[in-house]
Parts: sequence; C-alpha cells; structure tokens
Amino acid sequence: MLDDSDDVKLLKIDGADDAIVGVGERCGMPPTLIYDYYKLVDCLARKNGWDMEAAQDWVEYNIAGAYVGERTPIILMPFEVEFYEIN
Repeated sequence: MLDDSDDVKLLKIDGADDAIVGVGERCGMPPTLIYDYYKLVDCLARKNGWDMEAAQDWVEYNIAGAYVGERTPIILMPFEVEFYEIN
C-alpha cells in the first residue's frame, strides 16, 4: 500500500485537485490518481468559464480519451448502489 514515506510521482490533471478522490494501485504498475468525473467536469468548467456541456466534451475527448502512459489518471464514474440483505 502507498503511504507518506513512499517516493511516488503521480500524474495530475492541471487545475483539478478538488476532483481527486483517491489513489489506485494495480499489480505490477505504479499508483495512479483517481478523479471523480462529475467533480472534474465541474472544476474545469469553473476554472475555464465553460458551460457544463463544453466541459464534459473537453474532459471526454482530452482526458478520458487520452493515454499518457501507465500513470494515466483513472476517471471514476460514480453511481449509487443499493444493498439488500439476503436471508
């Protein structure tokens, strides 16, 4: 697991720190930042003065659609889950 003593370089999306929700790790690969899609769109819309549709288009084409190596950030599409008790 990643901790404060690790010397890890994480690839960040400029101006979107408020959208970071965590760090993901995969076997044999370096840790990567995880961004909440909706928070990311909101951050970039506010930062650049875009409407939400323009921000969504930009995020989908320039971020979600980009691969910049094994440290490419993960874009999380949150959803609500309902849990049911099985008897």
